[in-house]
Amino acid sequence: MTRILLRSAQDPARVLEPYASTFAVGGNTGNLLYAHAVHRTLSTRSTTVRAGAFKAHLLDDPAAWAAKVSSRYDHLVLPMSNAFRIGFSAYLENLAAIIEQLDIPVTVVGIGAQTTADAADDPAHIRMGRTGSEKVAAAAEAARHDAVVRRFVNAVLARSESIGVRGELTRTYLVSLGVDPARVDVIGCPSLFMWGRDHRVREVAGPIGRRSHVGLGADFRVDGATAFAERALREHPRLRVPVQDSRSARWIVAGKEPPGGARPEIVDELFRTRRLVYFPSPWGWIDWVGRQDLLVGYRLHGTIAGLLGGTPSHLLVHDSRTRELAELHGIPHTRIEDLTSVPSVAELAERTDMTRFHELFPDRFDAYVAFLHRNGLRTVYDDGEDASDFDASIARARTTSFVRPARTRAGVQARRARRVLARRFGHR
Repeated sequence: MTRILLRSAQDPARVLEPYASTFAVGGNTGNLLYAHAVHRTLSTRSTTVRAGAFKAHLLDDPAAWAAKVSSRYDHLVLPMSNAFRIGFSAYLENLAAIIEQLDIPVTVVGIGAQTTADAADDPAHIRMGRTGSEKVAAAAEAARHDAVVRRFVNAVLARSESIGVRGELTRTYLVSLGVDPARVDVIGCPSLFMWGRDHRVREVAGPIGRRSHVGLGADFRVDGATAFAERALREHPRLRVPVQDSRSARWIVAGKEPPGGARPEIVDELFRTRRLVYFPSPWGWIDWVGRQDLLVGYRLHGTIAGLLGGTPSHLLVHDSRTRELAELHGIPHTRIEDLTSVPSVAELAERTDMTRFHELFPDRFDAYVAFLHRNGLRTVYDDGEDASDFDASIARARTTSFVRPARTRAGVQARRARRVLARRFGHR
């Protein structure tokens, strides 16, 4: 039996009480999608996959942890996202130090760079680590970040055949640092391969109007996001906005105001009208969005949740990571710099065509599985394997619904009382 330790904030089969769940999403529920997708893919009959190691980069004694992992497991698998960014540099260095002390294979799945959306047109920008909310980093800081990335990648490649990156932008970045291009595999985002090679997304059915069920992946840090949400709310009374960050989730579940200062008035209106919702389980999120008519917005994994639910989805591209994956996978998208006015949801629906996504999907899936095989990992898609045991384990979690903001202070107090009882008596 092969024993795999998988970097993940949560066991995919676990059903948590809503408030407790906000502390087990890795800061953002989108993190669970790609981790759970890899977990499902690797859950073969001859493999035991354990979720954990999500906070390994915070360890005080990595040597002891590395020794324990090397003795208990046969393989460490690290599903990751936009880790090649200056804001994560210190943590990435800690991970490199841990990997250097491991005596088992290490496979990194889906890691990517994050910078501005135009970086693909000028790869030199990647080194500067710019994002929509950051200034261009100083040259010395960028050089140090490059050194950390090299160290991390070298540590991984000393224990694997290749590293799996999100897209061509990230591959270009690594090659520019001196990484052997033959050992960098472009695999896209593992989240999208959750349901296998034959997964399909339906097309938009008819016009999207006031009676349509619309999901909005909102990120109010992005320019234009507030105006877009205000228009969408006016035109679509059935609109719902799933929150992904843990602080907003705690606001919904417990009435605890998220820190961070001023926020757009539209956020308070969405809270007051109970259109903000939180899903304690990513499986409930996928199933809910699968019943919507359309998903639109700025959130990458919010869009991917829609696609996993089989719902036509449109991504508003605002940085390199959203652009990189939208282009690689053929996800319907619009770059925000191409907008001359605030678009309507109906306009985006008219531009949402899943044809290219479906054309690319089989080859993208095959490249992903080939990468896993190259690195000595079996999958539930191999001959004689299937995902039936994994799917049975998450059946209960798939029935979980969303939580909406409490209407009254009494409702908030009632939820707090339930949490106290859960902690005291162990109820789930």
